[in-house]
Amino acid sequence: MVAWKRQLILFGGFHESTRDYIYYNDVYAFNLDTFTWSKLSPSGMGPTPRSGCQMSVTPQGGIVIYGGYSKQRVKKDMDKGTRHSDMFLLKPEDGREDKWVWTRMNPSGVKPTPRSGFSVAMAPNHQTLFFGGVCDEEEEESLAGEFFNDLYFYDATRNRWFEGQLKKLRSGWRRQTRKRTVRRLKVLRVETRMRTKTAERRAVRRTESPLQGCLASAVPTSAQDPAVLGEALRSSLCPDTQEKAEGGWPRPGRELSPMI
Repeated sequence: MVAWKRQLILFGGFHESTRDYIYYNDVYAFNLDTFTWSKLSPSGMGPTPRSGCQMSVTPQGGIVIYGGYSKQRVKKDMDKGTRHSDMFLLKPEDGREDKWVWTRMNPSGVKPTPRSGFSVAMAPNHQTLFFGGVCDEEEEESLAGEFFNDLYFYDATRNRWFEGQLKKLRSGWRRQTRKRTVRRLKVLRVETRMRTKTAERRAVRRTESPLQGCLASAVPTSAQDPAVLGEALRSSLCPDTQEKAEGGWPRPGRELSPMI
């Protein structure tokens, strides 16, 4: 399935039950505006029935169908699988969206080996990216699959395949990344310790006695004479502390105001 303008174009597939199976090569369109299905009947020789093929839209407005897998019964209890590597182009005939035509394509370049179920994505410069896939080897009583992780590009404007090459990361880049990570971890540790110390200091301030704070600010540190010290304490007591000394502390409706 592929999105084409305001439609979803569906091709092929298969249905399998406990008794039999069937592969398809018909084409359907789902209109995204009216939410209705319609069957297309393209002219020309199209692909054989298959599933697992990949579809992509070309810059010219056509739909490319490549690869796939199908099987058919050759004996009573024996099936034969086929891995497809052919390519077809489905496009509107004369610009009409209700009339389509099939065209067989023979692109040049290095094309992928026969496979099905690979991933497709649109790349820059009107190229289609093909990745991975599987190649099934089916015998009388066994089925083995080979999975791929290679990369190919198809250029629709030049009708040519290109083999993709992935660059490996340089070892120096990895070392630099590791150094940056270590520096960031050190900074996080320092910030965490600073936040912890700040929180501890704030907790100590909250637990200090209000009377202790008031006395500490009222008594001069240079006072050495006990008489002078006592006079300073009596004249500089907080109002709440004086009331407590006189027996009228605290007054009704009044609470102590902590001094931190």
